Amino acid sequence: MTLNQHEIEKRKIKLRNALSKYIFLVAIYAIPIAGFAVFWVYVNIQSILNAFRLEVQGELQWSFRNWQYFWQDLTGESTFVNMPQILRNTLIFFGTNIAIILPLSFLFSYFLFKKVCGYKFFRVIFFAPNIISAAVLATLFKFMVNPSLDGIITQLYTLITNKPSPNFLMDERYALTAVVCYCIWTGFSVNLVLFNGAMERVPKDVLEAASIDGIGNTRELFQIVLPMIWSTIGTLIITTTAGIFMASGPLLLLTQGAYGTNTISFWIYQQVQAQTSPYYPATVGFIFTLIGVPIVLAVKWLVERFFTEVQY
Repeated sequence: MTLNQHEIEKRKIKLRNALSKYIFLVAIYAIPIAGFAVFWVYVNIQSILNAFRLEVQGELQWSFRNWQYFWQDLTGESTFVNMPQILRNTLIFFGTNIAIILPLSFLFSYFLFKKVCGYKFFRVIFFAPNIISAAVLATLFKFMVNPSLDGIITQLYTLITNKPSPNFLMDERYALTAVVCYCIWTGFSVNLVLFNGAMERVPKDVLEAASIDGIGNTRELFQIVLPMIWSTIGTLIITTTAGIFMASGPLLLLTQGAYGTNTISFWIYQQVQAQTSPYYPATVGFIFTLIGVPIVLAVKWLVERFFTEVQY
């Protein structure tokens, strides 16, 4: 084989290798791209287009009028929908998830991980809401807060305040708080599974060495366990933030969005169910999507910037 033939063969091999590499990359990326195209672009393209449409005298026109309506609702200049209230409620549910349920799930998971006395009983208590049907739980909660049925919460209210108890789900003063309490009561189970699985992966040698060095449970929790399972915590923070404007309690089962408990996602659901004009709800959904994307990206950057993932 001459020198030129040898060079030609080397180039052919490099070309085949490069071609195989590109074919492999295309095959790998084709599945997620196809999934994104089908399950996001195809599903949402009509909603995106509707955000720029307006029906005038039975005819569809391209318009930003719905965007103007949204701004009027947000600033209270219009009475079409109480947008400040439903936005506030949405952020309250999101804050409950990120600032109460997530930290408590972490603490309860450590409690179960350490297998303290009675941990099996509490494990059943914590996981029970995930086993029982949501409809059954909602019905049970309605019974507990209904004074006409002598629910236990209403009895406690009367005992403590010496006043007749209101129906907490049908009183605008208490309805939102009652739904938030229900969310906290039933919101631990999935997080507990994830946190417990992550904690079980922490090397026992590390914990034993910490115990020999005299590190207590508090330092072990925050200085050893927390950094070592941060990837799981960070993922939950990012996924929870991704649903920041979709955060909502079980309003369909408890209040139907009445008594000052409505949220953005449930209001959009109501508009769709009522078969009203789809254009304004589509505009509202699209606007909050545009707002939510940079928030999620910023949170992702913060999670990766200030906390280093530990490999073990």
